[in-house]
Amino acid sequence: MSTYRSTKPSNYLMIALKLLILIVGLYISALVLGKVFTWVFAVTFFLIRFIVIVAVSLIVLLFFLKILFKFDLFQYVLGNRFTLR
Repeated sequence: MSTYRSTKPSNYLMIALKLLILIVGLYISALVLGKVFTWVFAVTFFLIRFIVIVAVSLIVLLFFLKILFKFDLFQYVLGNRFTLR
């Protein structure tokens, strides 16, 4: 058994020091991750926007070819691969 007991002021100082280290660590991680997530979200937004623009333009192209010229590009490209037999 140990007869050593920590005094109250040093215990409070350790708690305050640990809280200060926690707050500083959270602040630094927020700064670093803020910049990282800014780039991640920017790249993701650009990719999603690009994919949506390509998909919508393809759908509009297929629609207008079918309506105006009665040409089914989807059927022409895929053929009879996905029809029921």
